[in-house]
Amino acid sequence: MNVSIPIIDLFAGPGGLGEGFSAYKTIKRRFPFRICLSVEKDYHAHQTLRLRSFFRKFSDGNAPREYYLFLKGQLSREKLFDLFPEEFADAAKEAWHAELGKVSRREVDARIRAALKGSKTWILIGGPPCQAYSTAGRSRMAKIWREKPEIRESDERHFLYKEYLRILAKHKPPVFVMENVRGLLSAKLSNGPIFRQIIRDLRNPTRVFRNIGSGRVNYRLYSFVSRSSDLSLFKEPTPPT
Repeated sequence: MNVSIPIIDLFAGPGGLGEGFSAYKTIKRRFPFRICLSVEKDYHAHQTLRLRSFFRKFSDGNAPREYYLFLKGQLSREKLFDLFPEEFADAAKEAWHAELGKVSRREVDARIRAALKGSKTWILIGGPPCQAYSTAGRSRMAKIWREKPEIRESDERHFLYKEYLRILAKHKPPVFVMENVRGLLSAKLSNGPIFRQIIRDLRNPTRVFRNIGSGRVNYRLYSFVSRSSDLSLFKEPTPPT
């Protein structure tokens, strides 16, 4: 029985994290994961998401010749999609052009439920916007933040991870994977390191979003790069001398 595990991808960008899951193949040549919804606000990244979703509608190794003609610039995107209307419709449904935090949460929840089709075994993935956390982003904003510290404290990019957190609290996926960036460990607000706040919230998202659904949910967090299983005890690295 070839049953795949649904994946919901938030803040998907052009889909790098989702590609890793969807391209993974077992030794029996089975694909155990299936992207069923990806959400991204950037127009160009969304175009890539939709095209890759379209590609996955065909069985492994059976993408049509016209797809490769498009990649070579010998066929327009519109013509490609016109030739395969069913696959395009499915891809357009899977890759949603929307901005989390701005679009209605009710619509987000409805789309997630529709994509999962009642499945209780699924994975939430994604990388909440991180420009305000990253080393490069903080470098670009340093002068502005020094002159107007209130802008730093109110920068919405510090808190967009809470849209990810809300979905954890509301839909309670058994497993989630959240991508971070270089610089997150040292990013700080007036109330302390943002990393510790994120870890605390991720371990217990229903503490932040109370009365959002039935029951509490707690997660045990693991790092893909550290042997420590308890990230709440993660120590910030000592800066090099």
